[in-house]
Amino acid sequence: MGWLLVRKHPDVKLRGRTVDMSDLDKDWVVMFQMKYYLILMPVCCFLIPALIPWYFFNETWSNSWYVSAMLRYTLSLHFTWLVNSAAHIWGVKPYDKNISPTENPSVSVLTFGEGWHNYHHTFPWDYKAAELGNYSLNLTTGVIDMFARIGWAYDLKTTDPELIRKRSTRTGDGTRQEGHGHSHENQLYGWNDKDMTIEDRMMAKIK
Repeated sequence: MGWLLVRKHPDVKLRGRTVDMSDLDKDWVVMFQMKYYLILMPVCCFLIPALIPWYFFNETWSNSWYVSAMLRYTLSLHFTWLVNSAAHIWGVKPYDKNISPTENPSVSVLTFGEGWHNYHHTFPWDYKAAELGNYSLNLTTGVIDMFARIGWAYDLKTTDPELIRKRSTRTGDGTRQEGHGHSHENQLYGWNDKDMTIEDRMMAKIK
């Protein structure tokens, strides 16, 4: 987690300010959570997880607090931080060998699908963040798809398989396997990034 101690690159700060967040500003659920964060966070993250085993399963308060609250939170943070550490060091680069992010199945297991980092950085607009045909190592996509079925998620942007094939052939390290279910100089920060090519925009799919 040493990367947390490193100052953000000026380009990160500059580009971060250009990201359009207006859709989140209009979402009352997001704004409610933001407004009452200092209350919701300790209650939902620490108090409720500790109370459940203590009250319903007669667990000791110390065990409930240190295991269900503190240990769970510590592990979830470190698993999340593996995405920006281990998934930038160990793994293959089937989509773009010129960048540091890799495909790391171990990180994906621990983070419910966030370890397919080379794909995510190559196609940052794709909600799946991976080129997998099932949810076995990408449960996060399964949750989003479930929300899409009930109308809670929509306009899901994904990547055309032909674009993936062309891009991996052009800039990948040769490790991409055909049959999944579904050298740029500058990093892409998202859908509206000015460095995103017209070809990429035309090939993207919106569900």
